[in-house]
Amino acid sequence: MTRPRILFVINEDWFFQSHFLPWAIAARDAGFEAVLHAARGPAAERIEAEGIKVVAAKAARAGLVPKNLMPAARQVMGLVEPARPTLVHAFGLHGMAIASLARTMSGAFPTVISVTGLGFLAASRTPATRFASGALALAARSALDGNRTVWLTENPSDAMTMGLKRALRAGRVVQLGGAGVDIGAFTARPPLARPPLKLALVARMIRSKGVDLAVAAVGTLRAEGLDVTLTLVGAGDPLNPRAYTAVELAGFAASPGVTALGARRDVAAILRQHHAFILPSRGGEGLPKALLEAAACGLPAVVTDVPGCREFVVEAATGTIARPDDVASLAEAIRRLHAGDVDAMGQAARARVSDGYSVETVTAAVLGTYRTLTAPRAAM
Repeated sequence: MTRPRILFVINEDWFFQSHFLPWAIAARDAGFEAVLHAARGPAAERIEAEGIKVVAAKAARAGLVPKNLMPAARQVMGLVEPARPTLVHAFGLHGMAIASLARTMSGAFPTVISVTGLGFLAASRTPATRFASGALALAARSALDGNRTVWLTENPSDAMTMGLKRALRAGRVVQLGGAGVDIGAFTARPPLARPPLKLALVARMIRSKGVDLAVAAVGTLRAEGLDVTLTLVGAGDPLNPRAYTAVELAGFAASPGVTALGARRDVAAILRQHHAFILPSRGGEGLPKALLEAAACGLPAVVTDVPGCREFVVEAATGTIARPDDVASLAEAIRRLHAGDVDAMGQAARARVSDGYSVETVTAAVLGTYRTLTAPRAAM
């Protein structure tokens, strides 16, 4: 009997490996054939070692709309074989654009959409990008939604932003605990002496993550006499239209109290050397995996009041929350954290991430969706 196929459509292979590879491994173990359609990079060999075929996508990241969108959509159409039950799982705006065009040209196929945040569209405050965000959401919903489509979200806001009221009423929106985190790989940190208060920011070095805000807030507090440091962990992203320039990144690294480590593989060990996590996002998040990993290490977090972050962090219990794009508010949130019981908040954060945000819990929910949509005569 032919195995049903799960075709994962995403922009970059490294992003799939870092966030979603456990889902593909679980699908493989459950009897599905797992195929990845993505830009082929260094992560491809690691993915293929798990028995997951990697098809080098013809599309490339290019702002809102991928380059070579039509050739990529034709690739997807060729991988949806009439004789093999096939489900397409598209990730983010890039995957949604390719899947929507493939469905428009070939007719509906069972589809799972992972809304991994709305990116810099949601983070931007300009009328033009707000209009583009609304137009893209409408186009995606019109092309992709239907009785054989399930939407996976990471926070309660994105489904409403995308206008998925019909899917919500029909029970075709599943809210996950992010991509899930391996609780065992991120063990709780031991108690650390203070001062200084050591903050860690783990993220791609792009403007939506608010790295400049964190550096500025730490500078404000140090000027007031508070002994606080900031460690930046993460690489730049030259293909992202909102990436920091090399000059900006060098300026962050040269700021008093700031250490920039770049991309690192030992993130868990680095987190355990810090008192708290900070992510002053400007918006566009789903539910940041770095936030979950920090919580698993027993770190409370300072975040901004944006979707994903504000639902996970509980003020004064597992961290503190600041207004978005507001250095003064961010500095005050750090002060509140400093004045509180950082260790107790960290223990509460680890307990919270263990309840519904583990990779096992999230993967089980995703696998259940695959089984439902590929069952004979599946009807949603």
